Amino acid sequence: MDSSLVDDYLNWLKGQYSIEQLNGSQEIVTPFTNSIGDNITIYVSSNSDGKITLTDDFDTIGDLEMMGINFDTIVRKKYLNSILNNYNVQCVNKELFVMGDKIEFPEMKQRLMQAIIRIDDLLMTRKENYTSFFKSDVYQFFEKNDFGGLKTYRPYGESGNNYVVDYTIPLKGNRPFRFINFTNTSSFSTIAMAGAMYGDIATGSEYNLSNSEFVIIYNSQVSRPSHKSINIAQRYDLKLISWEDKSKIMALK
Repeated sequence: MDSSLVDDYLNWLKGQYSIEQLNGSQEIVTPFTNSIGDNITIYVSSNSDGKITLTDDFDTIGDLEMMGINFDTIVRKKYLNSILNNYNVQCVNKELFVMGDKIEFPEMKQRLMQAIIRIDDLLMTRKENYTSFFKSDVYQFFEKNDFGGLKTYRPYGESGNNYVVDYTIPLKGNRPFRFINFTNTSSFSTIAMAGAMYGDIATGSEYNLSNSEFVIIYNSQVSRPSHKSINIAQRYDLKLISWEDKSKIMALK
């Protein structure tokens, strides 16, 4: 590649940065944007030992949490710690920062920026990872609120087929068996497959329609059930509950 093109790009990139003096620090607004379209901003301050600190001022994790990303799950903690270790970035009370000598500023700034961008990708995680994050969130909520059920229960249906249900709350008094599945997508095919599974389970020897019910907790941040999905759920007598509706979820206990 022509070196002049690289020089032109670097000069252009440099011109996209905005630096403002604040009380005790410098605010650097970069040309790179995060998943919600805001320019990534870092702050540089001098320390008493002559070194400098670069920080995101709590923005990265704070913005993601406002978008519904829960960093208290085991899966996300491992993901976050992996990024922090890879880029040698510290995280204290959800603030991302690096410290070092002034001469190290370019390398420090690069490490912090890469970590911020990687962590910000959690909002746009691949579908298969997003599914595991969502399930981890629900399982943690159930455990924290002592739902007293079983994870990944495997009931048999009338056909003899063995199914996997994400969570089951046992029969108790007037409370029926509750078979609960978690799904990111509340599409017609997902609801219809769940209905067929429940129909087979509910007509087996162990469970029946009078002592059991099937519930689907869907991730409303990804999708909401269509009119067609709601109709098929009603046909199979399935309860659809949004993950946002914690009061209805708590009523399942």
